[in-house]
Amino acid sequence: MKKKSRIHTWVVFDVLIVSLFLVSVVIPAQRSSETTGFMKSQRNDFEGGSVISPPGCSIDVPLLFQNNDVISNEMKRFPQEVLESHPIQPTASLMDGSDWSNAGGNANRNGLSEAKGPLTADQLWSGGRTSIIAWLPVTEDDRLFVIRQAGWPGSANDSLVIAMDVSTGTELWSTEIPYQTNDWTTWIGGVKNGQVYASRSGNGASVLDNLYALDAETGDTLWVSSVLIDAGPYDGVVFAADGDPVIASFTDIWRFNSKDGSLVWHADRVGSVSGSCGGALFQNNFYVADAASGGHVLVRYDVETGERLYQSPVMPGFTLQNTPFVGPDGTIYLSRTQNNPSTDFFYAFTDTGTSLIEKWYHVCAWTTFSEFAAGLDGSVYCMLPGPRIGKLDSSNGSILAQSEILVDTDSYLSPHFAVDTIGTVYFSNGGFADGRVSVFTSDLLPIWNTTMTNINIGGPSLGKNGILLLCGIGTNMRAYRTAQPALDITITDVFPRIRATIMNSGDVVATNLSWSISVTGGILGRINSTTSDRISLLGSMESVNVSSTKMIFGFGKITITVLATCDEGVVASKTADGFVFLFFITMNT
Repeated sequence: MKKKSRIHTWVVFDVLIVSLFLVSVVIPAQRSSETTGFMKSQRNDFEGGSVISPPGCSIDVPLLFQNNDVISNEMKRFPQEVLESHPIQPTASLMDGSDWSNAGGNANRNGLSEAKGPLTADQLWSGGRTSIIAWLPVTEDDRLFVIRQAGWPGSANDSLVIAMDVSTGTELWSTEIPYQTNDWTTWIGGVKNGQVYASRSGNGASVLDNLYALDAETGDTLWVSSVLIDAGPYDGVVFAADGDPVIASFTDIWRFNSKDGSLVWHADRVGSVSGSCGGALFQNNFYVADAASGGHVLVRYDVETGERLYQSPVMPGFTLQNTPFVGPDGTIYLSRTQNNPSTDFFYAFTDTGTSLIEKWYHVCAWTTFSEFAAGLDGSVYCMLPGPRIGKLDSSNGSILAQSEILVDTDSYLSPHFAVDTIGTVYFSNGGFADGRVSVFTSDLLPIWNTTMTNINIGGPSLGKNGILLLCGIGTNMRAYRTAQPALDITITDVFPRIRATIMNSGDVVATNLSWSISVTGGILGRINSTTSDRISLLGSMESVNVSSTKMIFGFGKITITVLATCDEGVVASKTADGFVFLFFITMNT
């Protein structure tokens, strides 16, 4: 018996020695947590580093006269009341993270972004290549992509694809989509998974050309589509879950394989007015608005097969130059207008899975080539007569809020919206001589605005870290970002307790920094522990060390999550997986 006990003692001792050895040699490998819904693209040092949430905001609102930016008096006098009416909602992933990937910002084309945009008119940078037309800027990670028009189409190098650094405005590369006789201007459909999509097709569906996929990092051509398309910049492109571009034009819909440009499927349709016939995607449902006897109908296609499934009841009218979009709950919206009060209505439809049922409709103003937006609180934004911006209840169409009558009453026909992660509304009137961009609270109280001559479809776009991008003509390109905290988290030790360092690498103080360290797992989930606390202030470039209050003891796989938030709306997290044997923890490599 003594010999057997001695053997057991040595076995336990050997296991402990091996465990200590593993703890000393295994290098922790930390991965980003996906639980907060923020994407890898939200910082440029993600590799082995931390996840940074969208930027926060500053309540100290300066007046800027040099660039014609105007801050509303209400925001100046009562900034805290205005901001407190918009609680931060770090929800699960809404659309495409902090990238503005296409017209409408995401596959739903509903203008929602996970980034937190600027609440002050602080310019981050301005300038860029000159252009005679303002085209849409799209973004992925650190880069923005835009067409800068040197001359009206009809020659080589008349409309280059330009890549720029989102944070600095530095040009990264430029390239030309090859020009052939009678080609139209180059336009960018969007960017997804490191590929920028562009073509010279369009001009009211009168010009056929290939779709080009460009490398987002270098501008090199990755592939050219196997068939021609006739879509244009106002039609737009959306992306399927695997990154395949889906393109709708006047009489056609195409889905291309994002890997090689081969045709996945093609479908016929009948648009209303060529050049403004794009579609919106929700899950596996692709929606377009088609002409029909007596007016227009919404039509659902299967995005996997291209099969035409069913259509909505007819909406009375004659012409239509707007694209449908889809809210987060799957409600499909269409501003069906033609400058006729008797038929100009904003419609909402429900897809039951077997039919499209009219949910409600509300009188609205005439618009063309528009990109509208959904709200975070079950609302939707549209143009009301006046003209005013209206916020409608998505359940019944009742008016929840509306703006004052827009001053630029002759230039609101092509509105474009973006809504950030706390509900701030960014609005462009799409105007030319009197082009203007305005920023509102979610209840449409004015915050600030700026003139943007000939903005056309040149924004608003919300890119990485909530950078607001606006593109006009000439060299009038601008990026806005309010100074904000930026929280970096590093897990520094796992024995005898979980320890981490939280650093504020941003430009301003983080206030009321709340942090937590959670450990979950073990056999039968018996290892569950959470420690949390709050720090009143963490200054710019300052850091704080935090740790769990008790040692981890047990056996089995575990997950360690460190979370930090602050009043400025910044949310950061770091997650690591490991294994516990007694009180020793090894991390997965």
